[in-house]
Amino acid sequence: MADISLTLSQADQRFAAQAKAASGWRTRVVVMWLVLSVLLLIIDAPMIAAVRFGDPDDALRLIEVRDLLGGQSWFDIHQYRIAAPAGVAMHWSRLVDMPLAGMILVLRPLLGPALAEMVAVVAIPLLTLLTALTLVGRLTAKFFDTETVGIACLVTGIGGPLLFQMTPLRIDHHGWQVVMALAALNGLAARDALRGGLVIGAAMAASLAISIEGLPLTVVFLGVLALRGLIGTAQLPGTIGYVTRSFTGLAAASGALALASAGIFLGTRGLGDLATHCDQISPIHVALFAVVALGTGAIVARQPRHWPIALGALGVIGAATLALYMGVAPQCRGGAFVALDPLVMKFWYEGVGEGMPFWHLPLALAVESIGVPIVGLISIFVLWRSAKRPEERLWWRDHALVLTGALLIGAMLSRASANACGIAAMPTGALILRWIIALRTARPWRRVLGYCGILLALMPPLPVVAWGRVAALMAPTQTANASYTGLPMVSRCQYGIAARALNAMPATDLFLPLDIGPDILVRTHQRVIATGHHRGAAAMHDVIAAFLGTPDEAHAIIIRRHATMIAVCPDIPEPSNYMHDAPNGFMAQLLHGKAPGWLEPVDLAPGSHILFWRVKA
Repeated sequence: MADISLTLSQADQRFAAQAKAASGWRTRVVVMWLVLSVLLLIIDAPMIAAVRFGDPDDALRLIEVRDLLGGQSWFDIHQYRIAAPAGVAMHWSRLVDMPLAGMILVLRPLLGPALAEMVAVVAIPLLTLLTALTLVGRLTAKFFDTETVGIACLVTGIGGPLLFQMTPLRIDHHGWQVVMALAALNGLAARDALRGGLVIGAAMAASLAISIEGLPLTVVFLGVLALRGLIGTAQLPGTIGYVTRSFTGLAAASGALALASAGIFLGTRGLGDLATHCDQISPIHVALFAVVALGTGAIVARQPRHWPIALGALGVIGAATLALYMGVAPQCRGGAFVALDPLVMKFWYEGVGEGMPFWHLPLALAVESIGVPIVGLISIFVLWRSAKRPEERLWWRDHALVLTGALLIGAMLSRASANACGIAAMPTGALILRWIIALRTARPWRRVLGYCGILLALMPPLPVVAWGRVAALMAPTQTANASYTGLPMVSRCQYGIAARALNAMPATDLFLPLDIGPDILVRTHQRVIATGHHRGAAAMHDVIAAFLGTPDEAHAIIIRRHATMIAVCPDIPEPSNYMHDAPNGFMAQLLHGKAPGWLEPVDLAPGSHILFWRVKA
């Protein structure tokens, strides 16, 4: 008994010493956030001044918030200015609209509508970044000191896939999904299995409500909790929350996932649409989560003593869940985009790089999307080998499993690599600080090599970018550089100039390429036929088919869609793609100055670089 008491006392002392060493972590987080925010504001100043969104989804998100503040129902997420009059029912969540709408409402009486919007679209992504850094800092402070917290926050800020989702004007939902993943990782490190499980379940329920793309990572977290229950280990007070073969964490996470998902569904979707959708949480998904919660709760109640029995029970739960899903929603077997017709799939979805596997990306972006998490896995291995306490080694095992899952998910869905970068930040920061300390006493030449290695670990695509710059100098074309670095060519189109001309006209239906529709919508009162959002696939098909087809085929589609004007920004990729596949098609003839007789060229907005034609009949 005396030995046990001594062990418990030593554990408490270690925990107290660790807490003292990391007591100033919040200040370090705020300092790093301020530094990163200032840098982002300086870098993005031209984009902010021009209100030039980096992605069409950001522009459409602002339109959704405007509609909400303008009186559209909380439960109605249609975009009625796309494919009018029926509109397009978006699959987005009001959870992401809430902070934007809230800040605009607060600031509007003080700054006016336009400036309140501007502040919100700049501030909310930066506040999302602060939340992510806080979660990384909190997790790091559990294991290391304040200096490590600062390095981990630096690693978070350098990770391109993650930081891109939290730059000013980046108001779409992906940044919040990174936050939810980091919150779940903090729950995994909780000292109390019950509380940690509740955090994981609630965080992943919010992530799934924001986008169903969070489902694979949810499975990863639940799988790690199941492994803890199957293997288990002894727990000492003041350590990570491991208990002897207990499924408490898994049951708590499953229960919180089911209850929070049901609550969020009712609170943001209501009862008006109970149909099964493959691209968002539907009642069938809530039912699946309830099955898992009931099953894991039963395991906790029975407390099986032998792991084969527990494993068999988990297998039964998994099989029942899968059978229910395949029986009720067989159409979702291939994913959310399986129903897209071949034309939309080829000319839209396969061109959205962030929705493709990493090998479809430009080389530098591909290396970064998997390189940052791989460095994190290497760091975890080193930290696991050097860990002195069993509970630390078990934590690094679980962290590695979560990071491996996130890496594989991000490899297949490029935009999801932001989650993996966030999960990799803490171990990478800890290892880099060790290297920095070791290099302080190294010989000069070793110090130089060591710092080069640190730089490469922080920015894996650096050699690729450097080679791209050299290739650009040798063959000075922007295309050659972009193929290595992934940096987009900057369009000359000035949507602000075009908007002033379009706002002077009565509202009408514009026939536009998919990618410029949201920019026109957010700046004008006009309507568009389609944007790059899969719920409007029928209208998307018409736009693509018209630009690829003959002028007569395009005329029939445009008349059927009641469009009165065509507008094209000629120097973005979409028109070039149409010209490449249909060199004699409608788009090619427009850009070659061979408009058919039923169109009248109009110099509507001189200086905008956007081409306009009026439909005669």
